[in-house]
Amino acid sequence: MKLVAAMVISLLLLMSAATSQSNIVLLNEWGEYGTKPGQFKFPAMLAADSRSNIYVVDQHNHRVQKFDSAGNFILMWGKPGNAEGDFYYPYGIAIDSRDNIYVSDMNNNRVQKFTGEGKFIASAGSYGSSDGQFRYPYGMAIAKNDILYVIDAFNYRIQKFNSDLTFAGKFGSQETFGIKLYMPHEMAIDDEGNLILTDRQNHRISVFTNKGELKTRFGEYGEGNNVPAGKYSEPHGIAINKKGEMFICDRYNFGIQMLNAERQPVTKWLTTGDFDSSKHFPLGIVIAKNGTLYVTDHYAHTIQQYKVY
Repeated sequence: MKLVAAMVISLLLLMSAATSQSNIVLLNEWGEYGTKPGQFKFPAMLAADSRSNIYVVDQHNHRVQKFDSAGNFILMWGKPGNAEGDFYYPYGIAIDSRDNIYVSDMNNNRVQKFTGEGKFIASAGSYGSSDGQFRYPYGMAIAKNDILYVIDAFNYRIQKFNSDLTFAGKFGSQETFGIKLYMPHEMAIDDEGNLILTDRQNHRISVFTNKGELKTRFGEYGEGNNVPAGKYSEPHGIAINKKGEMFICDRYNFGIQMLNAERQPVTKWLTTGDFDSSKHFPLGIVIAKNGTLYVTDHYAHTIQQYKVY
């Protein structure tokens, strides 16, 4: 593990529409390429439980790793395959009010449920377009009533499941999700129960009610050193804190954008320090109960831990 001394990151490219200024403190960074505990091969999404333990989808190692809030390795589970507890390029992860873990087993076209210790509980799904089937499930989010929402990417819809993984509903179509919302990858749920989706290849954010009604969209394409606030290049992970502030992984701008509760830009920072040839991409993001923010750097095979003041 590579520990990074706490340091204040200078706020790069402060947004002209900012209503306040925030300090971003890098507390820690851990991980490297490999197969050993604490190493990663292209980490994807991540989630935090009630004790601020961090669960990381270690995608190309076909497993989930669990760490404490300081990044110390606790345990891991999973291996390549399609049996119970196996994974084939997993992607999304979510945690319910009882600290059960749900993983979108993307290339097995199913969702699996585990205890916080990695014990298999249940699974749902197979390849197809019927209710409860998937064509590559991506990101997931859990509402306050423990309803699980899953992005069923190539069926261009969102599916809902109860905590026992029984089918509970769906919404979406190729018109709404295939053209206007092209391949959404990740989502978060706000205090009002709205679903906030990163509209990846339209380079914007889309907000739907939990019944699938479109409320608003914001953002547009922008890429480069001097890209202005509110422009994105393939946004991926998204998280919302207790204040309603939003944090978005702006993948091909190599950083994080922060918005206030009114969804106006506040600030952003680079997770790699500069636009360079390293091509490290922030992909997943989560805010733990203690307010700490964690980011997966997909190509650097690391986890970064931040504090926002």
